[in-house]
Amino acid sequence: MAVSSLLPRKAAGSKSRRQTLHDRLDYDQKEEKTKGGELVTSYMCSPETAAEEFETAKLIYETETGRSLPAQKDIIAYRIIQSFQPGEITPEEAGRLGYELAMKFTKGQHQFVVSTHVDKSHIHNHIEFNSTNLTCDGKFKNFKNSASALRRLNDQICREHGYSVIENPKEKGQRYQEKAAAKRGRSFKERLRQSIDGLLPGCKDFEEFLSRMRAEGYEVRRRGKSLEFRAPEQERFTRSYRLGDEYTEAALRKRISGIHDRTPSKSKPVTDNKRINLLVDIQAKINAGKGKGYERWAKVFNLKEAAKTLNFLLDNGIKDYDELNTRTEAAGKKFDNLSVRIRQLEGRMAETAQLKMHIINYSKTREIYKAYRKSRNKKEYYAAHTDEIKKHEAAKAAFDALGSKPVPKVAQLSEEYAALLAEKKACYEEYKTARKEMIEYQKAKQNIDTILGINLLEQEMQKEVQR
Repeated sequence: MAVSSLLPRKAAGSKSRRQTLHDRLDYDQKEEKTKGGELVTSYMCSPETAAEEFETAKLIYETETGRSLPAQKDIIAYRIIQSFQPGEITPEEAGRLGYELAMKFTKGQHQFVVSTHVDKSHIHNHIEFNSTNLTCDGKFKNFKNSASALRRLNDQICREHGYSVIENPKEKGQRYQEKAAAKRGRSFKERLRQSIDGLLPGCKDFEEFLSRMRAEGYEVRRRGKSLEFRAPEQERFTRSYRLGDEYTEAALRKRISGIHDRTPSKSKPVTDNKRINLLVDIQAKINAGKGKGYERWAKVFNLKEAAKTLNFLLDNGIKDYDELNTRTEAAGKKFDNLSVRIRQLEGRMAETAQLKMHIINYSKTREIYKAYRKSRNKKEYYAAHTDEIKKHEAAKAAFDALGSKPVPKVAQLSEEYAALLAEKKACYEEYKTARKEMIEYQKAKQNIDTILGINLLEQEMQKEVQR
């Protein structure tokens, strides 16, 4: 059964927006959780530079609208967790459903990254989407009952694709005072929920989860059958079951272990029948302690993957190894070239946004800076207008860096940014296709190398050269 949740994100503690986004996206994209990064997809951003791209959009928004919020109120991104029942779905299909959910929930107006985690028995998606929209003139409106709307949309998508959902989910009521405190960011319960949701996913067992909660600053105790937590500045302990059905001790243990009504078969791991997978090194697995049952499964698996590799070669008209090698290299170069171009576009977009901000700041602070230069008591005047003076001086430094080039108009920079964004959209669609093609060719070549023993031959040659 598929489960979803929505969490607004703010800058964590003393960290900046960019550092907070970096930390969360780096965690989401960990190689051990996403099969070496293969299970990471994104929309209108590159997974590797998503934090910088999110931040660039926010700088443009603040420059264009003149609006900004203090860190304690600024929602910088939203996180969606989408979990599936063990054994019900493949990682690749889970990633596609996560992408579809993010696209429909944001209506294609916000950048997002989908990371599919397979380190637990239950496959689940971490989806992070930018609170600032693509046109950088507005933010995502976290409307009333948005979590319920997300759940309904998730259920609809899962039913359309033939996956189970939770029928008639029970929801705990919440008092008006708690709702109001949660909106203001002062609810101990809401902060406790967010801490649990943030620390729980990476835990191997329940004791590690409790250790993480203590390291986060919470006191943990048991009172009878109740599990209780207390924040450093909190007067009373909060019982976990009062946070909702998903936070009882039994539910937390289930979320860690991934145990639901049905467990996957251990004899036949689920695989995608359409895509090529790498062949299994059977001998290495046996040496690592795998038994005869695994050996039998692996031999059948390798035969199926070898057949899929052969079909791939036939479908693409590849008749010899040299042609496969040439196409694999070409696919890699095409992907690399598109990656470089997208990074160039993103860099220029960031420069354009920064220059626009300097032009606007220069105009706003010009009179204050003139008064500062004429002031007889510059120290006192500087102390009263530090922020404005620093912005003006930063703008002047940016203009000096242009050299003999004239300072462009804001309208010109807006037009350039729009053109860069349009080119990036076109490149990104081509980038996704090129990435998929490159991976398929690389896997096919690696499988053929394994079948022909080319890797072993190369290793032996290298050893001979070393000797």
